[in-house]
Amino acid sequence: MQLIILGYGNMAKAILAGLLRQKKDILGITNIVIMGRNPSKITPFLESFFTQNESEYKDSITLQATNSIKCDGSEILLACKPNNLSEFSFNGVAEIVYSVLAGVTISNIKSHIDSKHFVNIMPNVAAHFGLSANAVLWEHDKLKIKTIKQAGAVLNALVDNDNNLQEVRSKYLSEVKSRIESFVKSFGNCVFVESQKELNASIATNGSSPAVLALVAQGLINAGVASGLKLESSRELVAQTFLGIAKLLAEKSPQEIKDSITSPGGTTAQALLYCDIHGVQGHIAQGLINAVKKAESFQKG
Repeated sequence: MQLIILGYGNMAKAILAGLLRQKKDILGITNIVIMGRNPSKITPFLESFFTQNESEYKDSITLQATNSIKCDGSEILLACKPNNLSEFSFNGVAEIVYSVLAGVTISNIKSHIDSKHFVNIMPNVAAHFGLSANAVLWEHDKLKIKTIKQAGAVLNALVDNDNNLQEVRSKYLSEVKSRIESFVKSFGNCVFVESQKELNASIATNGSSPAVLALVAQGLINAGVASGLKLESSRELVAQTFLGIAKLLAEKSPQEIKDSITSPGGTTAQALLYCDIHGVQGHIAQGLINAVKKAESFQKG
């Protein structure tokens, strides 16, 4: 299967880095074509990546300057600037269209591209390290018998039996879902959501939240320096603390973590009391709720 990547900005590079670290048989992608008006802009990134990393895709990447995309038999990753999507023409029917275009819904994408499956992904900047938190909305049109027959020789034998059509459809969708998961998990985790509303809500949890967490991190670093730590020591300690808290959050709720650290009348209790008095938690929540509302306003035009 060929993967076409439209775009060569920071998110395209981050996702590409994750893909290039995978084996071809895991992704089912044989070659990658990077397209756009000036795809050579990604050359320095590729040269740097292949200097530092081994990859089965080293000789399987081509660059193509074009605004006309042939979709038949390909998977497509839309990672260009959202406003630039209308500058491209898409011909044929893609197998899967993945999109990381901020504020662009699947309905909007369908007005530009024809595909068997559409996958809208809300990633974040940690994709570069394979650690992006990804909310994923998958939408497919009603399957036709012709499409089912293309799913594989094993399923072909079942198609002529009407009683097995539901089983065939289920197996086909299961295969596609596994393919989507393999693709998305190459640069992070994969959490499926059921609606555009849920995908928008994930802006608060993983889309915009890294910027807010960076704000919190800067506050912690500043507190350390103000209390006597050297800047580099403060940064290193805060970075390690974030790594540790990520592990803890995989096993415990935020409240459980706070309770395990806080002693009656102690230092942590004093810090939490101050934050509660000044509504820190509420301000963070409201700030990210506002981010979600902003995204929804873009989609309404």
